Amino acid sequence: MKMEKEVILDKISFRKKVEQLSNLPTLPNLLDKFTRMLKDPKTSMAAFGKELSKDQMLTSKILKLVNSAFYGFPGRISTVTNALVLLGYDALKGLIISSNIFENLSPEAYPLWHHSVTVSLASRAIARELSLPDIEEFAVAGLLHDIGKVILHVEASEEYRTVINQAKKAKQPIWQTEGEILGFDHANIGLWICEEWKLPKKLTIPIGYHHMPAAPKEYHMRVAVVTMADILVRSMGGGAEDDLPLETPDPIIEKQVPLTLKQIRKLIEGIVPEFESLKRLAPKEIN
Repeated sequence: MKMEKEVILDKISFRKKVEQLSNLPTLPNLLDKFTRMLKDPKTSMAAFGKELSKDQMLTSKILKLVNSAFYGFPGRISTVTNALVLLGYDALKGLIISSNIFENLSPEAYPLWHHSVTVSLASRAIARELSLPDIEEFAVAGLLHDIGKVILHVEASEEYRTVINQAKKAKQPIWQTEGEILGFDHANIGLWICEEWKLPKKLTIPIGYHHMPAAPKEYHMRVAVVTMADILVRSMGGGAEDDLPLETPDPIIEKQVPLTLKQIRKLIEGIVPEFESLKRLAPKEIN
């Protein structure tokens, strides 16, 4: 079912709004400082941990998140420096964003949070199954892959409700309906915010291209893993929106993530217990 294009948000104005994110005024400054420190080879992990620990609220959120059952380190991480050692700089940057962004969701958008967390689990599991390096970076890319949807729910809730309803009516993927009604999609928004907050490309590209398999070659595996994780989770009934059709994986994705049916079943079986337990939680209970 093809709909006439009816743009209800101005792309330029909305992008400026996203880049300013008035509801998170201190976060970009913190990330900017974090990035500057990262460029200095003399900066130690202890120095990073000390700087981040100055923000008690953020420290509390990070430690609660990384020690939660879904992240796989229950009770093991006691300081931000410990988190850095286990997760790495870039993964921790992603968690800084997620710990702030997701707590702004309204209850009606909790399925999006549940979907994002489960895609994070699936991304980690796929990366581990394929023996890929930097597994936690795949997990964070999965966690943040739909950050653009979070922004739409928070900053344009009424307009986005219209998009979701139209997608259900048209029985087509949400990103396609976003393009038709808004003139841009949630992956575009993810790319904008990643660029504004100077996230590394190994996180930015999977977030901005997870509906575009022909991503830059250097990062095609990261895009492929997150995209496959997204598809697997939705096939389990863990989509961010109900009643939307499943998409067939692009042949490029299937080629780049050569999982057998046996491996896929094993991955799903490993995710199901956490998938079910997360349904009973709200974002604030983890963040």
